[in-house]
Amino acid sequence: MYPEHPIVGSDAVTEMDVLQHLRESLHVQWRRCRKRLKQCQRRFSEEAVHGTRVETRRLLATVELLRAFIDKDDLEKVRRALKRHLDTFDKLRDTQVQLGYVGRMTGTFPIARAFRTWLCRRETHFTREAGRSVKDIKTRRLGRRIAGFEKEISRLRKRTSAARTFETALRAIDLSFARVAQLCRRVKASDTATIHRTRIAFKRFRYMIEALSPLLPTVTEEHHRAMRGYQSMMGDIQDVEVLVAAFDKFVRSQEIDRGSARPLCEELRRRRRWLIRVYMNAAGRLGQFWPLPGQKPGRAVQSTKHD
Repeated sequence: MYPEHPIVGSDAVTEMDVLQHLRESLHVQWRRCRKRLKQCQRRFSEEAVHGTRVETRRLLATVELLRAFIDKDDLEKVRRALKRHLDTFDKLRDTQVQLGYVGRMTGTFPIARAFRTWLCRRETHFTREAGRSVKDIKTRRLGRRIAGFEKEISRLRKRTSAARTFETALRAIDLSFARVAQLCRRVKASDTATIHRTRIAFKRFRYMIEALSPLLPTVTEEHHRAMRGYQSMMGDIQDVEVLVAAFDKFVRSQEIDRGSARPLCEELRRRRRWLIRVYMNAAGRLGQFWPLPGQKPGRAVQSTKHD
């Protein structure tokens, strides 16, 4: 049992076995990921796709944290393979998000109905494309690499103390957060690419927190919700950015009159500006996520204050 209110970095917490936790997580998450993938290959559906994406992301969370302990080249190969699995569904996921967004606008903007019909055709196409691609995903080589990581972790446990591995894990999270903070300070409202880069870095940081959260009792469900909300603010901007690009493509490919397309185009751009303002006003909340209560900032986090 954990202490009721442990402090990160205290003896009670550092005695917890990080490597054992990561090895067990890796084993369980790989089994779940493979099971979900097989279900998706047998019967392609929105529910199956969602399950596959969720389990793959959870596995990626552990892989990200393992970078502090295992050869980075081997881990990068696994990370890229898992990312390719996720990429299989990207176009379909984007189109489904766009359909939900545009569906709420059909009563206000006449052009939105034609745009929605165009998106429905794309959804059908991407569903077939993803359904074919997912059947081609092979897991044997990936499974061998993950089994190798489990063995490597077992070897590391024999020659490294629990306290040292815990500190190594915290240092890795510290460096990841420092990268997010650095990118966050470079964000420009006029350049959504800077927000997108920050979101990608924050997602990695969040994954690492989630992978270690059973050993970080001060990371509450409220903390997780806050991180998801912060990431969602940036994700909403990216979703509208992709939607604007899709609408521009629709207008060009269907030879839509620019005059009739302008009201919806302006609304989408207005929405993007509003979402950017929302995020820019909330960007400073980043400091709430790391270090955790009772923990001193690490060198990496401290150094970013003077960039």
